[in-house]
Amino acid sequence: MNRPALMGIVNVTPDSFSGDGKLAEDAISHAERLLNAGADILDIGAESTRPGAVPLTADLEWARLEPVLKGIIDQRWRSRVRLSVDTRHAVTADRALALGVEIINDVSGMQDPAMAEALADHSCDVVVMHALSVPAEIHHVLPPDCDVVAEVLRWKVHITQFAHDNDIAPERLIYDPGIGFGKTAEQSLTLIEQAGALKKFGGRWLYGHSRKSFLKLVSEKAAAERDGPTLIYSRQLAEAGVDYLRVHDVAGHAEMFEKLCT
Repeated sequence: MNRPALMGIVNVTPDSFSGDGKLAEDAISHAERLLNAGADILDIGAESTRPGAVPLTADLEWARLEPVLKGIIDQRWRSRVRLSVDTRHAVTADRALALGVEIINDVSGMQDPAMAEALADHSCDVVVMHALSVPAEIHHVLPPDCDVVAEVLRWKVHITQFAHDNDIAPERLIYDPGIGFGKTAEQSLTLIEQAGALKKFGGRWLYGHSRKSFLKLVSEKAAAERDGPTLIYSRQLAEAGVDYLRVHDVAGHAEMFEKLCT
């Protein structure tokens, strides 16, 4: 089993679903702790996409992000980690890339044509996520009888062609099936259990399943206490060949994979 790259989550928001949002100074310290724990990538976001979250303007998002990004870039350890910015705003992506960010994590899957236009001018990797709505809406989900794996594969074909048509090389794309975004808990679990089926169709895949509400199927614990079941599914995803895991508990994942991959 190959160890997936670990993307550590740095939330710069007061309304994160798992209550782990940070202010600028705390976010920089948190980022360093994630790196030292084993993170390969730091994913920094300032707009919550949980159900019921209030959308931000690009300017307010950047006001939160800029001091954190600049603070991290000024650290001695910056060269040891890749930086990702979690945004659906083209202006934010352009500003972040100008500072040297290597990955744009677009939770809307380039639904805004302006995002594709901005990304075409750069060579960064692009995470595209399957979602019906951003922020997520609890009652806006795929039909219960939907073949969710087939749906995500259809979307993969579409988004790959869209990227190509907008001068974004498909090799730059990282596909995220969007656990919890427009899916029932059962559909999210199916996407985890069938990760190997998605991998068979090529491309790099990222899963952001950490602490999410579908885990209520197996645990009654609050979001911040769901690292245990997250680890169980992370192992399953790694065994299926998933390339990236976006997680809160980097230390726990690094320890698990050190044991499994040696």
